[in-house]
Amino acid sequence: MLTRSPDRVALTGAVLALVSALMLPAGTLRPNRLAQGDPHSWLAAGAILAVPMLALLLAVFASFLCSRSLRGHVLSSAGVLLIGGIALSLGALSESLMVDAPSIARVSIGSGTWLMLAGAAIVAFSGWQALMGKESASQGTHVRMVYPLATAAFLFAAVAFGGLDTISLAAEYGIRTAVFWPSVIAHLRLAGVSLVLGLAMGVPLGIIAARDARIRRVALGVTGIIQTIPSLAMLGLLIAPLAALSAAYPVLRQLGIRGIGETPAMIALTLYALLPIVRNTYVGLAEVDPAVVDAGRGMGMSRGQLLWRVEMPLALPLVLEGVRAGAVLLVGITAVTALVGARNLGSFIFEGLGQAAPDLILLGALPIIVLAIVADVGLSFIADAVTPKGVRAA
Repeated sequence: MLTRSPDRVALTGAVLALVSALMLPAGTLRPNRLAQGDPHSWLAAGAILAVPMLALLLAVFASFLCSRSLRGHVLSSAGVLLIGGIALSLGALSESLMVDAPSIARVSIGSGTWLMLAGAAIVAFSGWQALMGKESASQGTHVRMVYPLATAAFLFAAVAFGGLDTISLAAEYGIRTAVFWPSVIAHLRLAGVSLVLGLAMGVPLGIIAARDARIRRVALGVTGIIQTIPSLAMLGLLIAPLAALSAAYPVLRQLGIRGIGETPAMIALTLYALLPIVRNTYVGLAEVDPAVVDAGRGMGMSRGQLLWRVEMPLALPLVLEGVRAGAVLLVGITAVTALVGARNLGSFIFEGLGQAAPDLILLGALPIIVLAIVADVGLSFIADAVTPKGVRAA
């Protein structure tokens, strides 16, 4: 049942969370949203702190289990309990500190909480990796999805009933609710449209690159150079020509094409999406077994039929990996486009930097992290769903 070779990744996460809980502040009580405050430990959270502590013990025990499948389930359960327990404990801590504090006081999340969450994420990741192994693969995607959904339910309960709505980050959200969700939608629209454009351009370019060595050298070389250009420099390079075009042709300005705003942002993001999509499409097609292609020719297939019925299905897993990498990349880089007037979650980050308001920075940064994780996990599931079973098994 138990092994002497523990899961070192899970143990590392559990130890990180435990050390953070014992030695670092859980929260900081500030006189207002900008002032420095006094750090406080987890002791003020009360009895609810027993939940994350028990989850840590469960994670340590699970890391010694022999069965990969069982270890994955227990570690994933420990990760859910740990994240949910931290959220509930933080809410209890905030309510306790705010009892005698003035109305303008704020409770900010402390370094101990962030590192505990990092440890919980490591534990959950280790459990997820164990569940993705061959021993657990037969259980299906729906079983593995129970744990992310349970985590979301814990976080919802912490906000609705556990006092998490009293922390400073929630107060910043309450002030900016009217612009927060439009910013999330704008962020998703900008990243999503750019990804679709990159896909529409990158897949055909990758197919051509797999067919012609000269085009391959140019395509991979140019997209590689684009990827090395810093995002701010790319946006700066686009402002002047787009501004000149909109000034020379007023109809472009009427269509919304200007030197600042979403136009340079979308062009830059589309260019950044090209490399992972072009490269993975080319590599996927190049790695198709020539014997399979010869068999298709022997059956009388045309070149187009070979491409869409034989080569692309076999290359699909790598193509989708390129799309997934591009999606995660664009979700992050989209924040930078706020500097050229594209309203999105990055606006909160730069506004918070200007005001020296860390919780406002987090209001923009945390949703971006969540969106990137959702994009990564979601596209991973889509890749599993559309990839033929024979290709997936190979």
